[in-house]
Formats: sequence, C-alpha cells, structure tokens
Amino acid sequence: MTLRKGLTTLVFFGIGLGLFWLAMQGVEDPEALKRDMRSAQWWGIAASFVMGYLAIVSRGLRWNLLLAPMGHRPSPGRSVHAVAFSYFANAFVPRSGEVARCAALNQTDDIPVDQLLGTVITERVVDFVMLFGLVGFALVTNFDAFLALMVEAQLPATPTLVVAGVLALGGAVALWWLSQQRGKSGLVGKLATFLQGIGTGIKSVLAMEKRGLFLAHTFFIWVMYFLMSYVLFKAIPAVSTLGLTDAVLVMVAGGFGMVLPAPGGIGSYHWAVSLGFAAVGFSGDVGFAVANVVWLTQTAMIVATGGLGYVMLFLHRMRRG
Repeated sequence: MTLRKGLTTLVFFGIGLGLFWLAMQGVEDPEALKRDMRSAQWWGIAASFVMGYLAIVSRGLRWNLLLAPMGHRPSPGRSVHAVAFSYFANAFVPRSGEVARCAALNQTDDIPVDQLLGTVITERVVDFVMLFGLVGFALVTNFDAFLALMVEAQLPATPTLVVAGVLALGGAVALWWLSQQRGKSGLVGKLATFLQGIGTGIKSVLAMEKRGLFLAHTFFIWVMYFLMSYVLFKAIPAVSTLGLTDAVLVMVAGGFGMVLPAPGGIGSYHWAVSLGFAAVGFSGDVGFAVANVVWLTQTAMIVATGGLGYVMLFLHRMRRG
C-alpha cells in the first residue's frame, strides 16, 4: 500500500470512528444498550446473514447480464466471488470495491477494465434510482417522520449544494471534452480511449437481451437489502413492533449513512439508523443498539464471503497460470 493510500484509509477510518464516537455520546444507558443487543435472536441473525449473501449472488448474476452484450461471459461463480470481494474491499477502503471487482474479473477472464467499469457505473445509476424510489415511498407514507429525519440529519445548506452542483457540471463537461479526443497521441488520447471503453460498458444495458431478468434481479437485490434489516428488527424485542413503512424509512436513513466515506459504513451507518429510529418514535439508544447488530451481522457476512471470494479467484488464477 502506498503512503497516499495509507493516509486516505486512515482519514476514512477517522471519519467513521468520529461518527461512531458521536453516536456513542448520545447513549444514555449503556447497560440497556448491551441488553438490547444481546436480546437479538439467532434466527434473525442467521436469516440476515443469508439474505445479505443472496443479494451479492443476485448482483453477480445481474452483472453477467450487462457483460453478455459485449461478448464477455465469465462464469457466474467468478462474477459472484468478484462482487463479494468488492464488498470486502469497501469494508476497509471506501469506494475501492468497484475497482477491485473489475480488476479481479480482468485477471481471471481478461475482460477490459474500462468496459467492466462502465457496467459498474450502470449498476450504480440503477441503485440510486432504486434508493430514491424508496425515498419517495418513505416521503409519501411517512411524511412527518421523514421531515423529522431531515431536520435531525442537518442536510447541507443551499449554497453548498449549489457549489457541488456547479462542480459536478464542470466535471461532466470536462469528461465530455476528453471523450472527444480519441485518436490523439499521448496521455489525452489514452484517457479518451479509456473513457470510450467505459461508455461501451454503460451502453451495454441498451443492448441487453434479458432486460426482464435484469429488472427481476434488481428487484430481488433490494428486497433482500430491506429484509436483511427487517428480520433483525423483528428479532430484537425492543423494536419488534416496528411497522413496515417505519422500517422503510429507517432503511432509507441507513442507506444514506452508507453513502458517507467511512469504511464499511462504521459510524455513519450507526448515526443514520439512530436518527431513523428516533424519527419514528424510538429512543436513540435502541436505534444505536439495532444498528450495531445489523452492522456486525452484515460485516461478518462480508468478511466471510469476501474472503472466500478472494481465495476462489486466487485459486482460479493459479490454475490458469
């Protein structure tokens, strides 16, 4: 690991630990927190573990649907292992998983990294559409609680959002200009060719034959994302009465917490879920306890399946070599 990457990782961990510490400061009864965590029933933990991995499996199979129009057909097992490994990488260095899984499949199946990145970008767009669809559902079905959550989350001020929008627009224009420089020599030409490959990967969704299956996988993935938390809500007596619409709002809060640059969502996820539970009428202590159980369960799943995925991909590369 280079010095720059090491420092970046330390900064991200610092952000996560800082948010976790802030969430801990709001705990009024540490003993009650421990009691609520210990009350989680094993059937819920086991079901959440399995559902989390089923989402990874479905994501790997869906990835193959995007690769097929470009003539790439890696085995379903390798695609699933690469996706599992990406979650493992994200648990340590935020946003590294997308590149890690592309590099892994490039090494096992010789698929160009730029095309792989294009399909991953397509997936991320679909994921954000689904997340904002859930935001809309939470807004319509739980308006007062949603507003309370937004107030507590202290969203960025309007000037900050305007600056971010201008920077994003400027970046998009720069990328468009660079993509038009194909055929030129030097670094600019190489970057333009690389961007063209990414564009090919993004366009793969338009040439996909099994769009119905792609949508089915997408729906299944997000149902699993919801259920892997919901079963734990039902397995913890203190929040087992949580209604379906309230659970969706808590999931939305947790989803935005995972967007923040903290390794594996540590701290940011706990903070966001605590706010979500507070918005629907539960104490912050209970919300923090539930967030701990969900995060620990899913982190254990990611470490176990991601580690297995890395080993299986490594063994395949050894057999090829």
